[in-house]
Amino acid sequence: MKKWLLLAAILSPQAFAAAPCTPDTAPGDLCEVAIDQLRPTQAGIGQLQVDEEQKKLADKSAKKLEKYAVKKEIPVVISPQGEYWLVDRHHLTRTLWQLGVKKTTVKVIAHLQDKATFWPQMEKNHWVWLKNEKGQSIPPEQLPKRIADLPDYPYRSLAGLLQDEGYFDKKKQVYFVEFAWASWLGEKMGWQSVNAGNLKERLTQAKTLACEPDAKALPGYPGEKCLGSAM
Repeated sequence: MKKWLLLAAILSPQAFAAAPCTPDTAPGDLCEVAIDQLRPTQAGIGQLQVDEEQKKLADKSAKKLEKYAVKKEIPVVISPQGEYWLVDRHHLTRTLWQLGVKKTTVKVIAHLQDKATFWPQMEKNHWVWLKNEKGQSIPPEQLPKRIADLPDYPYRSLAGLLQDEGYFDKKKQVYFVEFAWASWLGEKMGWQSVNAGNLKERLTQAKTLACEPDAKALPGYPGEKCLGSAM
């Protein structure tokens, strides 16, 4: 029995370290890449949420952090130039980077090979968010080059917390839903400052707004917490 258990452990995919990512890595495969090589597909990040996640993961070993990243499945798209575009898990990846992790395991979800249609395909598949914090359109060239370069979008943290508490739902795994809510909340709240000191107060305001009819056009409306008031 022990021999069979040992053999199962040896043959288990989790027992092997992921191979290095290459431009030829097939969709569906896991591979290892330097975090500095990952290209963001959004213009900012909710730093308050990142810092909170860093605190939660601070005592985990490198091995446990790697297992956590594999479980979360960090998705990337490989461009015609062989670049690795991170289409989700920006907060997790930034957290890993802040914890000193240099490389992480990612899952390749697509390999786009046509330069002329790369960005249209990225937008069609909801794999990029080409808007700034206030919801204004930006060209791809304005996306930060590295995870380390992502600026803080405080309202993205507020939207993330709102989602965590069930006030809107990330349906059908469409990426970047939180950014639509972040821009909307900012406009509704007059872009008041959001920081660790007033986060509880701002979140209370956001919860009220999230259940109002004005939010109907936003993806994921209404969330479970709003269903009673939305009926």
